[in-house]
Amino acid sequence: MGEMSPLSGMLLLYCADCGKKMYLCRCTTMKQAEYFNCSSYRKNLKRTCTSHQITVIAITAIIQDDLKRTIHFAKNHNEEFLQTLRKDAEAKTKKELKENLREIETSEERIDKLDKIIESLYEDKVTGKISEERYLKMSDTYEAEQATLKERVKTLKAEIEKAKAQDDKILDFMMLIYKYSNFEELTPEILRSFIDKVIVHEKTKVNGHYKQTVEIVYNFVGAIVPTFFDDDYNN
Repeated sequence: MGEMSPLSGMLLLYCADCGKKMYLCRCTTMKQAEYFNCSSYRKNLKRTCTSHQITVIAITAIIQDDLKRTIHFAKNHNEEFLQTLRKDAEAKTKKELKENLREIETSEERIDKLDKIIESLYEDKVTGKISEERYLKMSDTYEAEQATLKERVKTLKAEIEKAKAQDDKILDFMMLIYKYSNFEELTPEILRSFIDKVIVHEKTKVNGHYKQTVEIVYNFVGAIVPTFFDDDYNN
């Protein structure tokens, strides 16, 4: 069956349309290339998604080339690379902070309102306006909603703290760059170290030729804009 791909056994690929994982399909003959396709499509849910098929050889080459170009640029244009990553991270962090803070504010207002509603329900029970059974049913519903909101607020606040540590993530990524700066071929270790996920789009036909977009999302820094790369890179 040939040499095993470094992507074998690693669930890094995701369908761009349905968001589900893409699974490796083993070839049944020596002439057939191994490939990945969307798990929704593979599970006979063909009405919900399409194949998004891409060969193991093609996706391995794409990832390896993108990673080598990223490392090349980072090493040869270190300051520019760092500044651009920090600028992009800051813009993303500001947007996320704004959205998270807005949701926290709305959730905390609802939590306070639920406190008042539950207190009012208790008073209605005491004065006989509602029955004990009705009180318990309604208060359980409101308390469950309140508990969910409190957990959500806790999660959002943790995400805010995580976002504030973005510069540390960039430095962690740079450490990986120098650790693997001279790699020749992809290995499972390199993939796990660098790649968060790979998003595969369906093929489209342009001017009689099929094209397929692949987005590579790196650990620590996310997707890296291709305009980083310069013309002096050679494989």
